[in-house]
Amino acid sequence: MAAGSAVVGFLDAGHWSACFGLSYRDLHLFDAFGQQRIARSGRGEIRALTGSGGIPQNRNKVVRGFLNDTRGEWLLFIDTDMGFERDTLERLIAAADPSARPVVGGLCFAGARARTGNGATPLYAERFKIIPTVYEYVEQADEIGFRPILDYPRDQVMEVAGTGAACLLMHRSALETVRAQLGEVWFDPAQHPSALNGAPRWFSEDLSFCVRLAACGIPVHVDTSVKTTHEKGMAFLDEDAFDEQLALARLHKEMEKV
Repeated sequence: MAAGSAVVGFLDAGHWSACFGLSYRDLHLFDAFGQQRIARSGRGEIRALTGSGGIPQNRNKVVRGFLNDTRGEWLLFIDTDMGFERDTLERLIAAADPSARPVVGGLCFAGARARTGNGATPLYAERFKIIPTVYEYVEQADEIGFRPILDYPRDQVMEVAGTGAACLLMHRSALETVRAQLGEVWFDPAQHPSALNGAPRWFSEDLSFCVRLAACGIPVHVDTSVKTTHEKGMAFLDEDAFDEQLALARLHKEMEKV
């Protein structure tokens, strides 16, 4: 293992979002003229060609290639529809620690289908809301699994129950521990041993990874000062858009009081 070195891993279907490509270029230039962490790893990137299926298997493939075929100390997963700052790798490593904080994510956002009172929307239009991929874990009568923390602390490193893999830094030791204790199933979808309202409860591949980390006693953190943007067609999901959503919701509540 080359101390301080890093490998970038990503999945794509043969094309990238422009915000990813430009951000990825800037990250490499920043690293080349700085710490040269990527160059020290022996294999600077691991790419897995992935269609609409096969995401868990190919995330596992990237992790396996990182452990078996590189000297890298850190693996940085970045999704190819994400935009990020050029110093993202450097800042995540600064926030991380091989023993105390071996897995640290950046602040990412996802789109979630919004619930409506009667389940109907005008003209059958779908409604979505922006949520931070910063999760707590809950087990209640009507809710089992990961719930987004909407009032997350700003610009801090926080411990979480789970986060996504869209911008996620992992230390080699954490990945090796999961392999030693559970096998090469880092991102295989996991099922909750019980069920929610009689239905099976499966977790996404990235939250399944967090479940396995917890089973191995490995904490997960998010540095909310490391910002990203998530390209979704004509929309970009990021902290600015999330704050606009919160402001609009507050305004709506105030108008209802009038």
